[in-house]
This record gives sequence, C-alpha cells and structure tokens, in this order.
Amino acid sequence: MKSINRVRAPELPQNYPWLNSARPLSLKELRGRIVILDFWTYCCINCLHILPDLKYLEQKYKHSLTVIGVHSAKFDGEKEVENIRQAILRYNIEHPVLVDNGLRVWQQYAVRAWPTIAVIDPEGYYLGSVSGEGHRQTLDEFIEQLIVAHQASGTIVFKELPLILEKQRQPLRAPLAFPGKVLADEKSDRLFIADSGHHRLVISTLDGKILHIIGTGKPGLTDGSFAEAQFSAPQGMALDIETEILYVADTENHALRLIDLKNQIVKTIAGTGEQSHNIRPRARFRNPLKFTLGCRKNRKSTLHCHGRLSSNLGNATHHQHRTNLCRYRSRSWH
Repeated sequence: MKSINRVRAPELPQNYPWLNSARPLSLKELRGRIVILDFWTYCCINCLHILPDLKYLEQKYKHSLTVIGVHSAKFDGEKEVENIRQAILRYNIEHPVLVDNGLRVWQQYAVRAWPTIAVIDPEGYYLGSVSGEGHRQTLDEFIEQLIVAHQASGTIVFKELPLILEKQRQPLRAPLAFPGKVLADEKSDRLFIADSGHHRLVISTLDGKILHIIGTGKPGLTDGSFAEAQFSAPQGMALDIETEILYVADTENHALRLIDLKNQIVKTIAGTGEQSHNIRPRARFRNPLKFTLGCRKNRKSTLHCHGRLSSNLGNATHHQHRTNLCRYRSRSWH
C-alpha cells in the first residue's frame, strides 16, 4: 500500500449529494472507526470487480469499519445522480456513496486511477492508498493490524453504523430487475430470461406466460432444485434442445451452471465462486458475462469470456459434459 507521513485526512464535503445515507457523513463524526474511501465510477469494470471485496470487508468489520464510495465520474453521463442511484441498486451496493462533483475529493486525495482505495485510521489520519484489483487480503490484514493497535491505545469504537439504503427507499418491485440476457426458442415456444437483478432465471412462453422461476432470488452459489438454487447476477445462456439442458454464465459467481430442464435441477459445472486473475484459468473464471458455442474438430465445448478464449470445458470440472456442439440451435442475444 502506498503511504505517506501521518497527516489529517481532508474532510468530506457536506453540500454534495449523498446516497445510501440519510445525511452527509463527516470524518469528524466517524472518529473511532476505520474509514475506507473507494474512488470509483460505475462504467469502470475494474471498479465493479472490487465491489465483492468491499462487501466482504464491510460485513466482516461492520462494528469498526465504514466504507464510503466516492463516485468520481469520468464521463458526463456518469455525473447524473439518478444514474448513480440506479447503479447502486443494480450492483447491490450497501455502503454510503458521495457524489464527487468536479472531482474535488479525488484531487484532495491525489487520486490518479480507478479504482483507488484510501485508508483513514480511527483518529482521522490518512494512512495511504492502493489502486487496481486484487487487494482484499492486503486490506484485510491491514485492517486487522489497525484494530489491534487502536484497541491497545483505546482509540477505536466498536458499534455498527446505521444506514438508510437506496434499495430501502426505492425497492425493486418490478417483475424483472436489470435483466442481462434473453434467449428465445421458437420451436418450444419458450423465452429464457436472465433476471440478473433478482439473481434468478425466468422461463416464460413467447407471449409472456410464466412457466418456471429458477432460483430463490437471493445471491449465492447453491445447486439443487429450481426452488433451492441460487445464482448471482446470471447473464449469458445457451440451450441444448435435444437434451433439454440450459447452460448459464453465472457472472458474479464466476461460474458456469447447468440447468436440467427435464428434472428441474441446477448444477455447477465449472468455477469455484472466486474470480480468477489468471489469463487462462482452469476452474475459475473472470466474469463470464456471455458464452458462445461453436463446432470444433475435437467436439469439446469452448467458453468465450469478453470475446477471448479463456478455458476449455473439457479441462474443467464435470468434464463428462463435453457436448457435440452441432446440436446447439439457440444462442443468447446481447
């Protein structure tokens, strides 16, 4: 972590828009708590990648840590408060977010890249910052050390900070929430919808009659029946009509899921639930937003993430699901 000499952290503006909070927060009132400032913008994929890390930390240290997102827009459209609110709802962000108009806070903390995480100790001193992805363990260990040190000096206060979240003010009551992909099969009169915001799949007729809802609606990585299974922001889909198998790119779980439509069972066939930082992963994937299936001489399924060949399912778990891809007649639209 990049650090500097012990200096007071610049105070946060009180006259800027705040989301996920009933009122503006100040560093002065947060004395006694460790504060993380996450400089992000919702169109930055790297910023979205670290959201699970932040959620892990804020849940683990909820009595001693406050995470504040400092939304520092790069493009004009990202400056709209309503757009930021919708991003908070879409990505289930549960910490306060300060809308950094004009990049004032960004400049005060000498930030140069998205995302950047700045750490402030319980006495209000700026300790340093780290940029980019993959720093969960470093931050976790650093926060633990801070807690021990400030417990010894009596400068840390353990209590949970109450918040009023945007999803409490504006609950997602629509039948679908931020659907990510749709797949139509005219022959069977079925429409497969990745209801990403509700963490589930919906199957309907082409005219909209609901046939099945797959998943509990709560994020998780659980196999089982349609009623028991859990997904996390599922996206791309491919249907094998002959076997009645639906393959799903379970994006936030970094996994591929197999849905047996005949027996109404969901299985995980690749991925561990953790994001991979390798170029050619074997069992972990980096946000499998979509996958396309095409014939190969070796007749093994191949997965394309962000348009690049990332893994061969013949090498992944459950290799028995290698498939003759000439049977695939449908693919997801994006």
